[in-house]
Amino acid sequence: MLGRMIIAAICVATLPSVALSQCRIAVAGTACVSIPKPTAPRPGPVAIGEVLERGQYSMLMNATYYGLPRVSDGWVYMRIEDEIYRVDWRSHEVLERVTHLASRNWY
Repeated sequence: MLGRMIIAAICVATLPSVALSQCRIAVAGTACVSIPKPTAPRPGPVAIGEVLERGQYSMLMNATYYGLPRVSDGWVYMRIEDEIYRVDWRSHEVLERVTHLASRNWY
């Protein structure tokens, strides 16, 4: 019985810890730090309902390439900083933020 306990203690002592197994590079004398992901969505550069100044932002062409639904009913996609917004073409009012709908090739 004592022999089994000693072998179990040796096995546990030689196994890498969970913290080290999560590190990409584990070097003696260093510690891994995990950066927490923000829980609240970051605010966008424009607010929903805001009217955009004409000529200030560019229209996103070929939306299907980015995995977005086709443009229809008088609205278009506009690129504002690194975000995609659905905007009414006539009034330039921001309708919704749709960056989360884009495929991975947007980023």
